[in-house]
Amino acid sequence: MELIHIEEGRREYLVPVSSIKGNAPNKSDEVFFNSYQEINRDISILMLRAYQIIHAVDSIKICEPLCGIGVRSCRYNQEILNSNLFSNDLNPKALAIFQQNISLLPQKSRKSIQLFNMEANQFLQHLNQEREIFDYIDIDPYGSPIPFVQNAIKILNFKGLIALTATDLANLAGVYPKALYAKYGLSHFDIRIGNIHEIAARALIAGIQRIALIHNQTLIPILTFYHRHFIRVFFVRYRGVKKIISETGFIIQCKKCHTIYSSTIGKINTCSSCNSTDSYSIGPIYLGLLHDANYITKILNDPHLSNLGTNYLLKKLIKRIEEEIQIPVPWSFHIPNIADQINSRLPPITQIMNLLKNKGFRCSRTHFSGSSIKTTAPLSEIITILKDYNYK
Repeated sequence: MELIHIEEGRREYLVPVSSIKGNAPNKSDEVFFNSYQEINRDISILMLRAYQIIHAVDSIKICEPLCGIGVRSCRYNQEILNSNLFSNDLNPKALAIFQQNISLLPQKSRKSIQLFNMEANQFLQHLNQEREIFDYIDIDPYGSPIPFVQNAIKILNFKGLIALTATDLANLAGVYPKALYAKYGLSHFDIRIGNIHEIAARALIAGIQRIALIHNQTLIPILTFYHRHFIRVFFVRYRGVKKIISETGFIIQCKKCHTIYSSTIGKINTCSSCNSTDSYSIGPIYLGLLHDANYITKILNDPHLSNLGTNYLLKKLIKRIEEEIQIPVPWSFHIPNIADQINSRLPPITQIMNLLKNKGFRCSRTHFSGSSIKTTAPLSEIITILKDYNYK
């Protein structure tokens, strides 16, 4: 297999030539490496650095059960202080390249990476049997992370950090309703409500949290990151279930007056504007905060951000996330969809936002889509603005 040197995090690593020729990797590839996921690896580095500061963690024990050729693990080794890696992959060809990448690291760093050649869930079970406990677990599969959650949380420290990536966005976006229910537990899904990628992120979070709840554990999201073909969520683990249950429920749109509102599990779905119970809905999904402002601040102030290959794009997306945090509603309005529904021309997003602000509503852009906004305004206000624009 032909290999080529790439640079990430200001160090060189070996990767298959086929992985950088512009084609997205397939699950059937001889060795799996996704060059498009550099931004995923970059944000993971920054989050882990922020976690170390916020939780005053000096040395950090990391588990990566799906490590592939080891670029991510090697980067943790080099860019995270006092890291100790347990890295695993089922593919021996991938591990052979990983060994070569380890040989490119400084001599003193190499002993802090242990390699394993097992199926991912068997590896996690093995670590549990050996009573290994980790500060950070990174699960970045091809497809859904759901099959690995149960075994992963068993070896995650209290207040430990776990990151999970989903690339099965077609399922999460409701294209395949049966798969959405089977993997993530959503019984209702109406695509007319909100921004589809934010809904997908909240569905992913709820599916992951549901598994933790079975074990009386709470996973609190501290960053939810969407880009291109994946959603990545970082959670901190706590004990108990009450907080998550109180933040799980449905996003609902009244069929009578079109008001959008949320309702937690166990409550009767009655429209707050007209008291109608006739509605469209999505859920059960996570309704709570997607991000922790403390982590966002630490990321933006981290000098290491400027060393990363995707730093310009990351700064833009993280600043958008910083804006999102200010609007505590569990949905975004995707303006093109609303315009289509009422056969309206589409005004500039900034114009809509300025008009809403002039009416006293808070609003912001969202990293989920350049054409979506988060706002405290009701849908009726946006429709009024679009209709007024249509008659100019």
